[in-house]
This record gives sequence, structure tokens and C-alpha cells, in this order.
Amino acid sequence: MAKSAYHHGNLKPALIAAALKEIAHEGPEKFSLRGVARRAGVSAPAVYRHFKDKDDLLAAVAADCYERFGDAIVASAEQAPPDDPLEQFRATGIAVVQFAVAHPEHYRAMNAPGLYERMPAEQRAAQEGFVAAQRESLAAAQAAGKIANLPLDDILLTATTAITGLAHAIIEGRLGDVDAKRATQLATAVTKVLGVGFWPREKNPIDPREPKPRKR
Repeated sequence: MAKSAYHHGNLKPALIAAALKEIAHEGPEKFSLRGVARRAGVSAPAVYRHFKDKDDLLAAVAADCYERFGDAIVASAEQAPPDDPLEQFRATGIAVVQFAVAHPEHYRAMNAPGLYERMPAEQRAAQEGFVAAQRESLAAAQAAGKIANLPLDDILLTATTAITGLAHAIIEGRLGDVDAKRATQLATAVTKVLGVGFWPREKNPIDPREPKPRKR
């Protein structure tokens, strides 16, 4: 984009967008303000009129990423049945994949080394609240007998690993050309399998049979 194409008021978000691309390709430790300026099509001094240094720009990128992510998660939770904690948990997992597909550069930046540490306090609190809400949903589902009596941290780790792994596989093209609709279908399938896997054995719809006694 030509340098004259930016109005002063919209240069800052354009620089954040350029920084996202730079982080996605170079990582937060290697990217430079000059590189951001080149991607945005502006001079290096123009960047300093909005950000005092690299860390200031990284903080703005982190804030933008996690604010968008938080909004997506809240919206998904509001659409899930309020009296079904397991469905709320599944809905947020699906939302993570949907967010990654809709905003791949944001998602890559969020998972880049060092960016989380630069997150502003407001977004950090929101992210910690998201994790706490996930645990609460699992605890409520466990108390209602909807999932097995396994350690909550183990369940959360398993679910998070599966969902983030799926999100990365999609945006990196490892599953072929996956559009938003197909991504939602895949995320729904993964969360369904995870949910069934966490069910108490007597409620498992895939294999409700009692385990066979071992031969002696």
C-alpha cells in the first residue's frame, strides 16, 4: 500500500495488522519495527509516532489478539445451554477452532513464544478467567455425573491439546482446504469424541459394556 494511502487515524491498526504478519513469519523475538514499516508501506519514523518501541507494539498486538479471542469465546458460551456445563465446555472448544480459521494470523501470534508475557493486565485477567471458567464447567459436569471422576487438570490438558492441535493442523494446511463450515464440523466431531471419552463407563454410548474379566 502506498505511504499516502493511510490516514493518521487508521495507521495504528494497520501497523498492528502488519506486526501480526511479521510475527507469524518471523516470531516475536526476530521481528523489527522496520520490518513492520515495510509491510505496512510506511516509513520507520511513522511507526514511532504510534509506538515508542518494539515492546510497545508487541503489547498492542497481544491486546488485540486476546481481546478478539475473548470476544469469540464469550459469544460461544452465551449460545450454549446455560444449564449444561459439558455443552458449554464443548462450545468454547469449537469456538477456539473457529477463531483460528477466521483469524489465523492472530492465532499464530497468540501462540508465538513470548507474546503471552507481553499481554496487558486486562487481557491477561480475561485469559485467566477463561481457563478458570473451563475448569468450573468441567467441575460442574463432573459433579452432575456427566464425565468420569478423573483429575480436572488431566481432562483440561487432554481437551486443550486436542483442540489446539486441530486448530494448528487446519491453519497450516495439514488437513487440506478446510473452510469455516468444515472446520466447525471437525471441531464438533473432536469435541464429541472427547466428551464421550470422558463419560463414566456406564454412560458411555460407544461401549457401555462392562469390561471382560481377565483370563487367569
